Amino acid sequence: MKRERKKQTETESLRQNPKTKRFARPNISKKTKILWLAFISLITLISYYPAFDNEITSWDDEFYLNTNPYLKDLSFENIKTLFNTDTYYMGNYHPLAMISLSADYAIGGEDANGNIKPFMFHFTNIILHLLVSLAVFWFVYVLLKKFNVAVFAALLFAVHTLHVESVAWISERKDVLYSLFFVLSLIAYVKYADFQKTKYYIFSLLLFLLSLFSKGQAVSLAVTLILIDYFRDRKLLNKKVLLEKLPFFGLALIFGLIAIGAQKQSEALVDEQGYDFIQRIAIASYAFMQYVKQLVLPVNLSAIYPYPDIINQTVPPVYYLMIIPAAFIGVLFFMLIRKKKKIQAFAVGFFIVNIFLLLQFIPVGSAVHADRYAYIPSIGYTVLIPFLLFRLTEKKPKSKKILLSLAAIYILILSILTFMRCDIWQNSETLWTDTVKKSPTSVVAQNNLGSWKDRQAAEAMDELRFEDAKKQRREAIEYFTKAINGKPDYKNAFYNRGVSEFELGKLINDTSLIKASVKDFTKALEQDAQFADAYHNRANAKAELGDLKAALQDFDLAVSFNPGDANYYTNRGVTKGKSGKAQEAIEDFNKAAKLNPEEPAIYSNRGKAKMMLGKTNEAIKDYDYAIMLDSGQYTAYLNRALAKQKKGDLKGAFEDFNKCLKINPEAGVAYYNRALLYLDTGQKENACDDLKQASELGIAFAEILLRQYCK
Repeated sequence: MKRERKKQTETESLRQNPKTKRFARPNISKKTKILWLAFISLITLISYYPAFDNEITSWDDEFYLNTNPYLKDLSFENIKTLFNTDTYYMGNYHPLAMISLSADYAIGGEDANGNIKPFMFHFTNIILHLLVSLAVFWFVYVLLKKFNVAVFAALLFAVHTLHVESVAWISERKDVLYSLFFVLSLIAYVKYADFQKTKYYIFSLLLFLLSLFSKGQAVSLAVTLILIDYFRDRKLLNKKVLLEKLPFFGLALIFGLIAIGAQKQSEALVDEQGYDFIQRIAIASYAFMQYVKQLVLPVNLSAIYPYPDIINQTVPPVYYLMIIPAAFIGVLFFMLIRKKKKIQAFAVGFFIVNIFLLLQFIPVGSAVHADRYAYIPSIGYTVLIPFLLFRLTEKKPKSKKILLSLAAIYILILSILTFMRCDIWQNSETLWTDTVKKSPTSVVAQNNLGSWKDRQAAEAMDELRFEDAKKQRREAIEYFTKAINGKPDYKNAFYNRGVSEFELGKLINDTSLIKASVKDFTKALEQDAQFADAYHNRANAKAELGDLKAALQDFDLAVSFNPGDANYYTNRGVTKGKSGKAQEAIEDFNKAAKLNPEEPAIYSNRGKAKMMLGKTNEAIKDYDYAIMLDSGQYTAYLNRALAKQKKGDLKGAFEDFNKCLKINPEAGVAYYNRALLYLDTGQKENACDDLKQASELGIAFAEILLRQYCK
């Protein structure tokens, strides 16, 4: 009697050749592979479609793009500098990520107004994420030799909403870039484990190095290789296997120390003395379980998940409760190893190994956990779920259609959530409004939303929309105040509120707000005695209040801590001019011009100082140059009008007053000075019209002359 042989199915347990210890490759046609990879690519691009149109946010993007000294230089010397191990930027050593941003800038460039175009940066991030997703397919396929599991794993990784932060945020270029090299390195190592060919080992090591050059978080790969050895039944304590790991662990140690140095230099490492050992265990456990929960159901995601009580540094009971399920998952990992559930053990272990260093045992930043930290660790989840799904369809073949339908619905839901989450990252307003809503205790979010409002106010001022500027400044002050209430030693919030108070005080002529700004700048300086910008802005506020001597002292301190800022010299020069020190003012303007030769305000102010010394012709040349640099410099037209009036060029003076008022119809000083010129030339009716306008705009002397000449 013949035995009926069971047909092998692609989802059965792995089969090894007992001699080679290699896993059998399933027989999948090339056409099928291409179609599925195309489908994965399509659904990825659809899910992230809104991100193609996203803007540059105010969360690190401005530092990586607008003020990045390395961005616009792809020269060999600049690249060499970036690879120096002491060249840190934004608390990271990541030369490849920085170079990739420079390449995007070289391709995308700037718009007509000189603003960096964001499209290329977002495009590259999305393409890198797509490549990582395809690499995840390849990794799972070569590891498990299960095509259906690999496809589902790649789909799950590609559309998972927890990954939006890493993809839609330009500053997280380092995340998607290091992850691509990370997964490719794992693939090469699996190949090495299977075929024992040296070339695969070298490829794996080189790809690991590229991953480390992209982000320090890649150090966890060294431990991940041990999981692959376990999965491939390699003897972990074998001398050869141990020696293979030495270069990986050596690189991990070197780059780990570099990463710690970078974090320390940027003050990203938080000295949370108030949290004891047990509290930190509770915080880590809570973060661990949040990652697990959000992997299963990524809803209510936020850019920042703040510490629960940063003032008293207490930890809520729920954090302690999370120690139990977190410990259970750790125990489960060892139980799976003991029961030889290799795939499950590998998947759970992959997540644990790659998330462990990110669990805030050593506090970094102001958040308990972050979506971006789950990017690579989530691969463990994307392996486990498909494996369990297809295992279940084997055990319950009658329910196969229902189970696969539910899986497809899950993928669809994730895709929709990802699509919607990309819109949250559209710009600074959408990002921080959402973050404040989801995490109202996040002082960073409150501060950043206030900063965005303040920036909108500055733009409104440039466009002469004064009512909008007032509204935005007031809202900014409210958000900064909330941030300060949540963190009474929040240096940046005090500084930012001071800036808004000062600008609003000038706009509505309220000295009480300017006095309040002085107090806020002082509070910021109590936290950081070398805060150059705080000295600079406190000096501006004191000068506005008439305390010129104290203002000059603060300007001197600002310059001593940051001698390379042209604005410091410009504003100190203005204050010296007000103090009657015209020649010293000119010296400061000359220094400012050397640092920033394209700034028109420098030449306009230098012209005023030269006027004080009677150098009218030289002053007019400076005004001419300021106007050449920026034809919208209404103050330069105003000052040039006064200079021309002094020279007797009354026609030219009238022309410049008119141009000034055409640019800024709210320039009360221009109305007042044109009125004086009208009076001098016997045009009383025109003079009275201008005096009326000047009076309505708050020029006190205009009211006096109005009563005197225009009864």
